[in-house]
Amino acid sequence: MPNPFEAAEEPRPGATEAAASGAERRTAVRRPLRAQAMVLLPGLPGRPCKTVDISESGICVTMAEALASGTHCLVGFELPDRQGNRKRHQARARVVHSVLASHSDGFKVGMQFGEVSDPVLLAIQAYVRE
Repeated sequence: MPNPFEAAEEPRPGATEAAASGAERRTAVRRPLRAQAMVLLPGLPGRPCKTVDISESGICVTMAEALASGTHCLVGFELPDRQGNRKRHQARARVVHSVLASHSDGFKVGMQFGEVSDPVLLAIQAYVRE
C-alpha cells in the first residue's frame, strides 16, 4: 500500500524556501527601479523614500521607518519613459510587508497598488515590459 504522506513528485529546487518567503504569492513580473519616491499618509507630512522595484500590482521602497501592514497610503514615484526622461506618477497603495533592510539603512516596505489610473498603469506596463 502506498504511503499517503510520501510526495508524489520531487519538489522543485528552492520551492520550499520560496513558499516560506512568500515569493510564490507574487503574480506580476517585477523590474528593478532606482528612483526617489514619496509616501503620503493621511494628515501627515510626506515621507521620502527610494524605490527598489515595481510591477503592475505593486511597488517596493526603502524608507527610514517601518509601516504597519494594512496601512493605506498614496505613493508617488518617477518612471523613465522610452526616451529616458523621468515622469512623476502616483497611485493609492496598501502596505503588505515592512522588514528591516539588510544592505541599506531603514526598512523595505512592499505595497500593493489599489487605485491606479489608466495612464499610470500604461506607464508601469511599458517600463516593466521594456
